[in-house]
Amino acid sequence: MRVDPQNPQINISKIVVGGGIAGVFFALSGMLIFLIGIPMIRYAFPAAIILGCGVALVLHFKKHKNPYASWILSDTKK
Repeated sequence: MRVDPQNPQINISKIVVGGGIAGVFFALSGMLIFLIGIPMIRYAFPAAIILGCGVALVLHFKKHKNPYASWILSDTKK
């Protein structure tokens, strides 16, 4: 990757954050920054949380014929 001294930027993928309280703090503070900085996200965020919880519940309670069989289509093709 070429470094441009005229346009320094922070690459978020290079910031190392482990689990635990530091990771939670990093995730929550990043989310808060986006919610404050982009007002339209404030309206879409609660809808995304509700939709995500709904999808998680459907996937959790969906019955499979064989509980140990892979249900990912790309994994079942040979």
